[in-house]
Amino acid sequence: MIRESDTESGTITLSFSTPTPGYNNYNSCGMNKSRIALVLVALFLCLISLRAEDFHVRLSPTEKQHLLDGSFTKVTKVEAMPASVKQAFARITGEPAFALANPGEKFQVTDVIIDRSLPHRRLVFAGVRDDEWFVHYEVGGIGHSYCVVLFRVDSQSHLTFVWGGAGSQGAKDFDQLRKMVAGGQFSDDRSYYW
Repeated sequence: MIRESDTESGTITLSFSTPTPGYNNYNSCGMNKSRIALVLVALFLCLISLRAEDFHVRLSPTEKQHLLDGSFTKVTKVEAMPASVKQAFARITGEPAFALANPGEKFQVTDVIIDRSLPHRRLVFAGVRDDEWFVHYEVGGIGHSYCVVLFRVDSQSHLTFVWGGAGSQGAKDFDQLRKMVAGGQFSDDRSYYW
């Protein structure tokens, strides 16, 4: 379609032309959109795999036995976590902002989204020892699971990922968590999307 206007007379002339034979403008545009979509999906998958590799450490059974040795102060509310720890956790989990429900609060348990404002993760409990933190939490979605991540956050808020594992059952207390990690009940054999 070509549009011409004559400002003096105030008229607009529209003329239509037929497409050139053998050239399907709609199909060409559709193919380009498909190619763009395919490239975007491929880039997204690459970014996810690269991000997942940032936070994947595989430990030997012997190393796991001593991973949570020592005394940690138990944390049972997300409000008790400092901003630097919340930022580190958001970075590890790939969230743009910190999102973790308190124990007993609602969260997205399944892959059926009921309330978009609910987080996909819920705290079981956490622990702190100096600059070292572990966070034990549930992950909702298509396969409900439990995770534990261990990391350090120094005074300048620099994050050092130590270890993370995923399992099908959560721990009731710190002693049970320590035994589950030492016993290999939290797997670190794949790169997880924490």
